[in-house]
Amino acid sequence: MKRVAYITVYWGDEFGKPPKTLAEKARDERLAQEILQTIKNSRNIKITETSIDHYHLEITGDEGFRFLMEVLQPASHLVTHTSVRVWKTYSRQELEAASLLEWRITNQAIEDDYYDFDYYDPSNTSRERDTEGVGPSFKECSACRTSLEQVRDLVVNKRLMRGNDISLTYSYQVIMAEWVGRLLQEHGLTGFDLRPVHHYKKPYKGEPTLYQLVVTNALPPMASPPTEFEQFHHCDVCGRTSRFLKHTHWWGKIQYYEETDVYYPRSVLEVVQDFNHTVELFGERVASPYIIITQRVYRLLREHKVKNWEAVPVYLVD
Repeated sequence: MKRVAYITVYWGDEFGKPPKTLAEKARDERLAQEILQTIKNSRNIKITETSIDHYHLEITGDEGFRFLMEVLQPASHLVTHTSVRVWKTYSRQELEAASLLEWRITNQAIEDDYYDFDYYDPSNTSRERDTEGVGPSFKECSACRTSLEQVRDLVVNKRLMRGNDISLTYSYQVIMAEWVGRLLQEHGLTGFDLRPVHHYKKPYKGEPTLYQLVVTNALPPMASPPTEFEQFHHCDVCGRTSRFLKHTHWWGKIQYYEETDVYYPRSVLEVVQDFNHTVELFGERVASPYIIITQRVYRLLREHKVKNWEAVPVYLVD
C-alpha cells in the first residue's frame, strides 16, 4: 500500500476573516517560500502548481509525509483542515491477496428515479411529470429519509448511462449494463438480485437494457476496534444510525483527511457470499451501506475489463 498526500499551502486572505495586513501577507509569503526551500531537495515531494498566493504539493510515501508535516508545524495557519488529504493506492498483488474487498463505483451519471423528484419536492416544476398512479420507488423514513424498502423498479433517464458499464444514481443505487448483469449470472455469483430499469419516456432507438444490482446478503457488524467511525447520526423515528469511517486526524497542529481501513472478524468468511452489504449505514443525508465483494467478483470484473469501479482491501482479524 502506498500513501499519496496532496497539500495546499495558502497565504492569501481567508474567507470569513478580515483581510490580512500587508505585514501579515509579507510574513506568510516568506514562511511559504521558506518551506519550499526546505523541501526542494526531497525526492518524495513534488510541486504540482504555483500561484500568486498558494502552491500545491504532492507527497509520496510515509517518509516524505512525516518530513513535510514537521516542516509545516511553524506555519500551520497556512494549511487548513480541507487542504491536506491522504489517499491510499494498492498494488495488483495486494488486491489479489485480499479475501474481501470494498467495491466502489467510480461513476455517478444517473439521476435518481424520475418520479421520486416530485415526492421529495412537490413544488418541483422544472420538468413536467405525470405521477398519477406512480408512487415513490422506496418506502422511506419520514424523518431522515433513509430507504427502508424498495417497492417498484427504478425509472430513469437511460441516455445518461452513455456507454458506461456501471453507474451509481445520486442516491447510490447501482445500475449496470445488460452484459455486466448477464456476466454475473452466467458465472453463478451469489448475494445479489437484478431488477429491470425502465426508461422514463417512450422507447428510443438504441435504448440499452439496464439492470439495478440489489445486494441481498448482509454481513455481521464490522470489527470495531480496529475499525474506527465518527460523525454518528441517529434517527429516533426509524431507529437507524449512520456514520462515517474515521477520516479526521491530527499531526501536531495540522488536521488532515485520511480514511481508515475496514476490518471484519475472520469468522465472517463463514457467512460471506460473492456480493454483500454492510449492516452499517454510511453518510448523512443519503445513508447507504458499503458493498463488500469476494475475489471471484474482483477477478471476473478485471478479466472481462468491466469499467467504472475500483476496490480496496478489507482486513480480517482473529
